[in-house]
Amino acid sequence: MKLKAKHTLILLSTLCTLSFITIGCSSSDTPANTPTQEETPNEESPIEDPSGSEPSEEPQASAPDPATEATEGRWHVLSPEVAAIIDADFEGTVWKLESDTFYIAEKYVEILEDGSIVSGGPSSNADIPDSDLIQVLFDEDTHFYLRTIQSSSETHEDTEATFQDLEPYMTVELKGSFTNDIFHATEIRLIKVEF
Repeated sequence: MKLKAKHTLILLSTLCTLSFITIGCSSSDTPANTPTQEETPNEESPIEDPSGSEPSEEPQASAPDPATEATEGRWHVLSPEVAAIIDADFEGTVWKLESDTFYIAEKYVEILEDGSIVSGGPSSNADIPDSDLIQVLFDEDTHFYLRTIQSSSETHEDTEATFQDLEPYMTVELKGSFTNDIFHATEIRLIKVEF
């Protein structure tokens, strides 16, 4: 039964990953934030007063500069309901380690109708391009710890950990937030399941 559930999770993970890739790869011919010629005010022509008096010297409101507007970003923290249940803002699989940062592949997390949580991520042999990985930044105040879960029961043990304890394809649960699609972690929980 456990093997069937594992295959189901892998299948769901693969479908979710393909959905994200399909959505991420779609584009349109005209970006939504690009003003057209009609929307851009003509700064050379003064405001004309219908009464025939001199042109107004009042400053004109201009269209917002897309470069300075806050962007929504591609990656988002988990919904408040899911975050409260798993006690984390985001979940992923460690994919690439560097000297002072690491990259994760997003894991799919959902609450089922019965209130249970289901999650899944890409298999360790999946070919994920760097553009689909999420960089995780941390500093000296970021708290690392290892949660060891016994698969035969619902018990777990938490112990202190460091960046050096991260391993490829390990699940991590993160607290923090996204800025420009980079996750800034305040807490990193490494998950290890013992069978």
